[in-house]
Amino acid sequence: MQNPLIITIGREYGSGGRQIGQAVAEKLGISFYDKKIISLAAEKSGLCSEFIENNEQRIRGGLMQNFSASAAYAGGFFSHHYLPLSESIFVSQAQVIRDIAAKESAVIVGRCADYILAGRPNTINVFIHAPIEARVKRIMELYQLDEAAALKAIATSDKERGNHYFRYTDLKWGKAQNYDICINSSLMGVDKTVEMLVDLARIEER
Repeated sequence: MQNPLIITIGREYGSGGRQIGQAVAEKLGISFYDKKIISLAAEKSGLCSEFIENNEQRIRGGLMQNFSASAAYAGGFFSHHYLPLSESIFVSQAQVIRDIAAKESAVIVGRCADYILAGRPNTINVFIHAPIEARVKRIMELYQLDEAAALKAIATSDKERGNHYFRYTDLKWGKAQNYDICINSSLMGVDKTVEMLVDLARIEER
């Protein structure tokens, strides 16, 4: 029996990656997971959703925490209940992502899902990016920010995402070799990008 189709989406802040992922899921008639992973991870970890949302990409601790998190993630000696909170969040989210991939087709946004599901058949790992000018314009329009505030928000979010990805994967966030396809969303626009990914998914499912 073929594994359910999973599309993972990493994205630069302001590139429209979340919107693209949600539209792809709707057109394919499959589930979409972004913020919902937070509530599911809260159930597994016993932490409250608000705490996870506020801390899931915050970097704390050093080598020993990394070692402990790696052991728990790999199913080793440590239980995630004995990990520092930031590591417990990651381990719980990784378990949720693997559970999703085992039972249903879905689009999963962020949270190192491409790495967590590395080597899994019937999986497409996507990274969405865009020029800074397009990202600034999008953030300004979405959140009614001025240019300086939009630039600051982009820099902060991209740094947190990059640090989070490197911490748990030892890989560079956004590097083309880590994904199956990297797309500049401003090149064709959101709608055409969605169409391309839908076509690719349907080819993968054949």
